[in-house]
Amino acid sequence: MSRSSEALKKKLHERLITLAGASARIASPTSAIEPKTAAPTTSSQTSSIRAAAPAPTTVLARPQVSSSQDENKSAAPDNYRLKNKPKILVIGASTGGPVALAEVLITLPANFPLPIVLVQHMPENFTKAFAERLNKQCKIQVREAVDGDQLQPGLALLAPGGKQLMLDKRNGGSVRVLPDDDRVTYKPSLDITFGSAANTYADKVLGVVLTGMGSDGCKGAGILKQMGSSLWSQDEASCVIYGMPMAVARAGYSDKVLSLKDIGPRLVREVM
Repeated sequence: MSRSSEALKKKLHERLITLAGASARIASPTSAIEPKTAAPTTSSQTSSIRAAAPAPTTVLARPQVSSSQDENKSAAPDNYRLKNKPKILVIGASTGGPVALAEVLITLPANFPLPIVLVQHMPENFTKAFAERLNKQCKIQVREAVDGDQLQPGLALLAPGGKQLMLDKRNGGSVRVLPDDDRVTYKPSLDITFGSAANTYADKVLGVVLTGMGSDGCKGAGILKQMGSSLWSQDEASCVIYGMPMAVARAGYSDKVLSLKDIGPRLVREVM
C-alpha cells in the first residue's frame, strides 16, 4: 500500500456528535397553576371591580404571511450547477443510511451515465444481502464489491462490511477491496474511499454525504475539495442523525445541502 493510502488510514474522530433533539420548552407561570373556583362576589364588590377596570384598548392585528408567499420563497430559482462534469459518484452513509440510499438510488434510471460507489457503515455479514435488496428495488444494478470489480456506468458497487474500498485507475477504473486493521474506526470508511477517489479522479468526483452519526467522510471530503471535486450533503431536517452531513457542512466542504427527497432527482438533473 502506498504512503498516501496509508496516511488516509489514520484513526478517525472518536468523538460522536451529540445532537439536541429539540429546544427545551419553558412553561408559563400560569400554566402550572390549577384553576380555582372563584368565590362569589357581592354587588358592591362587583361595582368596584367594574369601576377599577381599565378602558378597552384596540389591538392591532399582526399581518399574516400567506402560504402562497411561503411557497414563492421556497420556489426561488436555484442557479447551482456542477462546476466539473464528474466521472464517478461516491455516496456515504451510516445511521439511517439503508433507507436513505434506497430512496436516492431508486430514482436513478438504468442508463445513469456514472459508475457509483456506496459506503454504508454495516457489519460484514449484512452488506451482501443489502446490496441484493437494493438491486431488486432499483433500475440500476447494485452489488457488493469484489476486489478487482470494474467500474461501469449504471452500476453501484457497495463496499463490503469489515473491509476498506479504494479506487484504482488501472483497467479503465476498478475497485480494490482491502482487509482492514484496528487503526481505523469505521469498516468501511468513507474517509478512505473519498481520499482514494480524489487521488484517482482529482476534480472529477461527485461525493454525497447522507445521514449518519459521527464525522466519517469529513477528512476525505477535505481532500476532494482540495482537488476541486464537488460535494453534496443531506440537510438536517431529513436526516435520521445529523452527524456526518453536519461535519462536512460546518467545515465548509458542502457545495449543496439538499433534502433527501431532492438528492436523486438532482443527480439526474445535473448528470444526465
